[in-house]
Amino acid sequence: MKRLLMVCICGGLFSASAIAAEPYENWLKTQSQRGVEIELIRVASEKPLVATEETDPEVAAILDEVEAIEDEASDLEKIEESS
Repeated sequence: MKRLLMVCICGGLFSASAIAAEPYENWLKTQSQRGVEIELIRVASEKPLVATEETDPEVAAILDEVEAIEDEASDLEKIEESS
């Protein structure tokens, strides 16, 4: 009788752990896919989807100044990170 009780308890514990493992594995898969999705969004946001050129010389000059400022800011960030 004790053996039967032990078999039932052990069987219940093992089946409970097996049932609990499946949602955990699904959660791990979701998290790994989430990392891929984040990386795709990051890469996609770095590149312009459509090449645009300004015909107005004033607008083009302003955009060049903005790019120069962004380059300087990124250079400063790199210097601060290396310090």
